[in-house]
Order: sequence, then C-alpha cells, then structure tokens
Amino acid sequence: MDIHLIWAQDKYGGIGKNGKLPWHISEDLKHFKTLTLNSTIVMGRKTWDSLPIKPLPNRTNIILSKTQQNKNTYNSFEQCFNKLKEQNTKKIFVIGGRTIYKLFFNYADYLHITNIQIIKEGINEFFPIKNNEIELKFKLKNTHKLCEDAIYTYWEKI
Repeated sequence: MDIHLIWAQDKYGGIGKNGKLPWHISEDLKHFKTLTLNSTIVMGRKTWDSLPIKPLPNRTNIILSKTQQNKNTYNSFEQCFNKLKEQNTKKIFVIGGRTIYKLFFNYADYLHITNIQIIKEGINEFFPIKNNEIELKFKLKNTHKLCEDAIYTYWEKI
C-alpha cells in the first residue's frame, strides 16, 4: 500500500485557519483533485466537516473519528490502517488534518506539498512535522510552479 500525504502550507508551515483552508487557490485545488481522483482519501472529522462537498466525488472517503460513526468511519489509526491493508488498498492520500498527518507520517511513502507564497493573518493550525525531519526521511524529486502563489513539491521516502 502506497501512502501519500498531501497538503498546502505557507512558509511557516501554516495549514489551517479556524478549521478551514486559509487561502483559495484554484490551481492548487485542481491539482489536488487530479492527484487524488479515483483513489482512497483519509481524513479526520474536522477535515471532513470542512469539506464543501461530502463525500469528495470519485474517491473513497475514509474518516478517522472518535465521535462520528458511519460506513467509512474508523475510531482508531490501527483499525483504519489494518482495514485498508486487509482490503488491499493500493494507494491512499492522507488529506488532514494535523493529528491525522502526525499519525500517518512515519508510514508515508510520498509527500505532496504545495508551498503557498501568500501570508495570511490568523493561521492557527500548522503541519506537525518540521522541515528538517522531512528532509531526513524524504528526498525531493520534483518541483513545479502551479501559479504565481503556489509551488508544488513532490518527495519520496529515502
């Protein structure tokens, strides 16, 4: 099973503002859609709650939550991880939030990071892993500009 973590962050590692994305960059959203289409996505309850469309179409949506219960909800990392392996899931994208990224980081094979060039006030959620730890475990394989405000980087586990 290939595990991909995907997120957008500002230069300080900021990823969220009051439970929502702090920016709306259509090129980044289109890129996210292209990468995750027809795959399994895993998220926490707060990320699920923040989605404008539920479930995200043409993807298997998996939610990790201790409070919410439905068909594709698991109440622990172990339960979720084991079920995905048992179902022989080929590729998963972990889409947030902070706690879910932290749970999956040591199992990740690939990172998809969009570096946002805009500074927004009030960002109060940050990616839980520091850049130096990322650089110890992953090698940068590709970089390209999505638009003036967003630079995409792709990393593979060393």
